[in-house]
Amino acid sequence: MAGHDDPGLDQAVIPPTVLAGLVDIGRREGLPVESWFSGTGLDPAQTVASATTRVSYRQAAAVLRRAVRAMPGRPLGMQVGTRDILVSFGLLGVAMRSCVTFGDGLALGLELHQAAGSLLDLEAETFGDEVALRLHERRPDPELVAFLAEELLCSTVNLARSVFGPGWSPSYIELGYPAPPYAEEYRRFFRCRVRFDADANRMIFPAAELRRPLPTYSESVRAAAVDACRRLLGRDGPRPDVVAAVEALLDRDLRHPLTMAEAAHRLHITERTLRRRLTAAGDRYSAIRDRVRERRATFLLRESTLPIGAVAREVGFNDAREFRRAYIRWTGRPPSAARRTADTVKAEPDG
Repeated sequence: MAGHDDPGLDQAVIPPTVLAGLVDIGRREGLPVESWFSGTGLDPAQTVASATTRVSYRQAAAVLRRAVRAMPGRPLGMQVGTRDILVSFGLLGVAMRSCVTFGDGLALGLELHQAAGSLLDLEAETFGDEVALRLHERRPDPELVAFLAEELLCSTVNLARSVFGPGWSPSYIELGYPAPPYAEEYRRFFRCRVRFDADANRMIFPAAELRRPLPTYSESVRAAAVDACRRLLGRDGPRPDVVAAVEALLDRDLRHPLTMAEAAHRLHITERTLRRRLTAAGDRYSAIRDRVRERRATFLLRESTLPIGAVAREVGFNDAREFRRAYIRWTGRPPSAARRTADTVKAEPDG
């Protein structure tokens, strides 16, 4: 398991699926959910609304901790985990349901679980004729362990029931924390024996289930969904969470680029804190803004027919000459060269 100083906890690789579920609950109850994001370097609106946003474990844990404190003594993990499987698992759920057998789907889930926004690490353990799905915390956190275990176990059982029918249940569940006030909710949902204060967090089912064929099998759907999950996890490689947050924020509206002070305000931190975190990540605000602008400008030059002046406005320049100078500085060539290259490629015959 990761320790407190594990740099991986600061890598923005996790889709904010679980955060979005809690924010939905908080908003329905009229709670000030924006305050949960204070100091995290996340923009609440961007985090829950964008399909491309990624957060770090450190950021997610900070938001979750505040949400759990704001709604104490409640089965919040169960509420989030029992949402529709396409909300909980996304493309990974599609991929797992499309596998040949239950065992194949489980193996795929173990490999790609972060694509569904998982905040726990997983492994399969075999005990004779039983198999256990064991949950590992990335960092021990007594405040969050019940929420995280509930969310993952409920969503996993929901996924299995979507394939095998509502009668499917595990053999039994062991949890390494004391029984919460709502422990009866566990037994009602899982419909099996649940033991608390165990030596680990795990869900156990018969090993024979691994060989059980899935009626939802489709090789073409599985291949496409797996490819999408892998691209989702590998896009641009891992980035420090503060860098990813700034990029996502700037991407939202390049026509009106934010100043560093405005960005810091949106991310619920001070400008000084933002500068310090970017320096620690080996980056600068101006460099990130240039990267985001260059990426978008190059896409528009290659894929659209917008005049170069219009492309300039789309990435926040009022003057086309200023944009041209900036593009040469970024890429070593003028915007017109990028457009000519794209036109040449499109004109080449196939074969």
